Amino acid sequence: MAALRKIKSPYCIIVLLIMLIIFLLSYNSCNPTTETVDTGALNSQPPADKIVADSRINNSLLQLLRRTTMQDRTVIITMVGQEWASPGSVLDLFLESFCIGEETKHLLNHLLIVALDSKAFQYCKTVHPHCFYLSNSSTRYTKKKQLSLPQLRNKFWQEVIELAYSVVFTEVDVMWLRNPILQVDCLKEMTIACDVYSDDLQNISYVKDGGFFYLKSNAITSEYFKYQDMTRILFPDSQNRTLCEETVVNEELFETLSLRVNYMEQDRYGGFCQQNINMDTICTVRANCCDDTESKLHDLKLLLEDWRSFTKKNSLRGSSPPYTWRAHSICKG
Repeated sequence: MAALRKIKSPYCIIVLLIMLIIFLLSYNSCNPTTETVDTGALNSQPPADKIVADSRINNSLLQLLRRTTMQDRTVIITMVGQEWASPGSVLDLFLESFCIGEETKHLLNHLLIVALDSKAFQYCKTVHPHCFYLSNSSTRYTKKKQLSLPQLRNKFWQEVIELAYSVVFTEVDVMWLRNPILQVDCLKEMTIACDVYSDDLQNISYVKDGGFFYLKSNAITSEYFKYQDMTRILFPDSQNRTLCEETVVNEELFETLSLRVNYMEQDRYGGFCQQNINMDTICTVRANCCDDTESKLHDLKLLLEDWRSFTKKNSLRGSSPPYTWRAHSICKG
């Protein structure tokens, strides 16, 4: 990480100036605001709602959050567009993984599917009870603004965080074979499936993103998203970076904000980019390194078939015999 830190150090002053601007804007703002609440440990009792009345808040979103929240005010969220939301699609396999995973089926009660277009929203309502249509007019932070998809996602997460709900986000092509939430460090602001131990972190294309993260609802994560607003103006290309890449590129910012990051153990998450996956410990598998949706669907189906076979043999033998995944067969590892 030392080499990367040398590269980033000239930007330290810019980061501090941005933070000062954010502080002054927040201090002098006369607009209605929403209090942020530190939800504390995952096993703590949920705090009462402390949300200032704001007519811009989407009541539909608020009701869905209340309906899907866990006892500690944590909600599982995924986002999907029409390409992956139709009969036999990636979304169907994603939901299936919850049904056949180890102690994951009950988590569907806490899953909010965010549709990125009307077709995905209509299909979502046929397969899952908790669906929300995200558009440039559906949240208080996006109304009357034309935002790109990365900006829209960030604004949505910011709104959920500032409504005092913690977020467990999962990409829809991530299969849940075991409960990854058990790997969350509730004392830190972020837990993420992200391989930051590559030999070449100066090139963020080498950073492996597991498609899963947890964001704790508190003032620190809220400030982080305010910073993102400023950086997208100063550095437009930065809006396309994933949160996994942000933890590498903006390490100094995270330190400035005191935003603590917990990286999941690498044997708990995997993907088709990897050659070997340990069935005894794996929680989530992402269908990355796929050239197209057809390849992704093919290998995901193999993955779930292999998982069924593995769990069946385990239950019969009472132990974990050596087992080889067939997936990935088309996607490139």
